[in-house]
This record gives sequence, structure tokens and C-alpha cells, in this order.
Amino acid sequence: MTDKKSSDDGAVEKTGQWVAGLAEKVMVNGVGPITGSVTWAEDRLSRRQGTGYRAPGDDGRRSPEDMKDDIDAVIARLIKESAAAAGAQGFVTGLGGLLTAGVTIPANVAASVAVNMRMAGAIAHLRGWDINDPHVRTVAMMLAIGMSTQSVLAAFGVKVGQKFGEQMIKKIPITMIRAINKKAGTYLISKYGTQRAAITLAKGIPILGGVVGGAVDAGATAVIGRATDKALRGDTLRTEEPK
Repeated sequence: MTDKKSSDDGAVEKTGQWVAGLAEKVMVNGVGPITGSVTWAEDRLSRRQGTGYRAPGDDGRRSPEDMKDDIDAVIARLIKESAAAAGAQGFVTGLGGLLTAGVTIPANVAASVAVNMRMAGAIAHLRGWDINDPHVRTVAMMLAIGMSTQSVLAAFGVKVGQKFGEQMIKKIPITMIRAINKKAGTYLISKYGTQRAAITLAKGIPILGGVVGGAVDAGATAVIGRATDKALRGDTLRTEEPK
């Protein structure tokens, strides 16, 4: 029993480290055909604004609040593009070799997570968050893997409706951020671990499996994108009040 518990703890630790590393890799620099979050977001924003576009750091750059209509439109486009990428099984699974590195997450799931990570990072950037900060990446990472807003709040010790801006999370020690990253590893293993994936595949329909899988991944990405945008819009992270 002790050996099994140690093995489980080791898998959780390894997956937590992997997901945090993936967040940094994908959001900051990109991986394979996936460009980094900021590069991608700014490219789509520049297409939207045309000659009126100003890059980050330029004197004429407007605030996220002043660009709200453009940013809303760009984020909607990013979510659609991400859903399409997640639904393209050949594209997504083709990233597996770049991402798995021995963790217990199936390759297609790992690649879908990468797509969602870039999307979450792009949304965070456009909403005015600094994804170069590991605290911010952890928030975006947790939302990108499908953790509920309530879970994110609880992980950071934030009460429902409490202000949750960058200045607040930057006060959290890095050691706690590492512990929170481990929670992400626990979540991923419990949701997408090898045993569950094998059971799911065994119950699937062989001919339609890829089509169904693509539709599920696309739908999940769209839901995650909308939830992430809702969570990161403005400077308050809220959960919905129970009905």
C-alpha cells in the first residue's frame, strides 16, 4: 500500500511539474506549430484594428478597457480557432510527441491541453494580465485544464466575490504556487489518467471514435474559453451564485 501511495504521489508530482512547464512553454514561446499566446493574440488584434493597431509598449497603445469591443471580438475569434484546432484530431495528436514526456496523460489529451493553454494565455494577455508572471500563468493554467472558477478561488484562498487581481496573487509565495501546480497534476490524473482513458476507449465506437473525440474536444475547448474569459475579465474573479 505504501509503495502504491508513493507511486501515486510521484505521478501527481511529475504531472504537476509537467503541466506547469507546459504552461510556460506554450504561453510564452509556443510549441511546434503553436505560437506563443501573446504573439498569437497580438496578431489577431492587429488584423482586427488594421492601421490603428499599436503594439504593446508603444505610446499610442490603448488600454484593454478602451479596446473592449476589439478585444471582445478577438477573444471570440481565438476561442473559435482553438475549438477548431482541438477538434482536428490529426493536428492535436500530432503534437503528442512534443508534449507527453512520460506523464500519464494520453497524447491527444496533452495536445488538447496545449491548445487550451495557449488560448487561456492569449485571453489573459488581452484582458491585461501579464503571463510572463508565474502567478498569472498558474491561474490561466488551472482554467485551461478545465478546473472550475470555484476551484481556482479555493486554491488561492480567495472567497467568492473577493477581488482577485494581479497585485493580490503576486503576494502569494512561489512555494504555494508550486503546491497549487500539484493540485493541477492531481486534477489531470483523476480526469484523464491512463486507466480512465483506457476504459473510455474500450467503450467507444471504433469507426466513429475519432469523430466523436474531435467533437468532444472542440466543445470542451469552447466551454473552457468562455469560462476563462468570464473569469479573467476585469479585476475580479467570481463564481456564479447558487440558484
